[in-house]
Amino acid sequence: MSAEPLLPGTLYGLRTWRVVAPDGRRELAGPYQHTPWPAGEPVRAVCVHGGDHPAPAPGCQCGVHGLHPRPKSARRVLAGRGEIPGVVQAWGDVEVHETGFRAAYGRPYALVLLPGRNERLIRELARRYRVPVLEVRKPAELLAHCRARRLGLDEAVVDELLSPGSAEQRRRARRRQARNNALRVVAAVAVGVTTWALGSQIAQPPAAHTAPIAEQQ
Repeated sequence: MSAEPLLPGTLYGLRTWRVVAPDGRRELAGPYQHTPWPAGEPVRAVCVHGGDHPAPAPGCQCGVHGLHPRPKSARRVLAGRGEIPGVVQAWGDVEVHETGFRAAYGRPYALVLLPGRNERLIRELARRYRVPVLEVRKPAELLAHCRARRLGLDEAVVDELLSPGSAEQRRRARRRQARNNALRVVAAVAVGVTTWALGSQIAQPPAAHTAPIAEQQ
């Protein structure tokens, strides 16, 4: 199986939307293309990157995007100011990646409400799209909701789809890279401190020695 399998099915993932109002009515839209998602019907993905192919396509970024429910993705979608977090339902051809997926069709499945975050607007949009509002206080609660309702692929399934062990190997490689980067930073700081110390010693003037000077008469 390829590293990015294309398969039919229905998936759920985390994502964010922006709010647009092209005709005065507030609607959800993709965070980058700002194309409104119609209420009451699914959005059909098309390639906007100049590719003459149906979406999603390998090697392209087209498709309805979603992130697998993980601690990092939950923090990411809940941290975005000015965007509406939620759960997307996707189906048709779905290309699975390690961190998420791209699909042919999608629709909002639920919107997420954090304390103090645009409650009136989120509830208005939830009514418009006929989806529930998930009230959470932190990423762990959003993940617990997804696990309880079996929303999203777990890591073992993604591992199997991407070929057994490949995702774990990539995670190990990233951890090694992170450790190496940290060591390089520490080494750079140590070199900088040593260079500064040596430079300070070199720049320091030698201690003054008083020598007898004959006075002129």
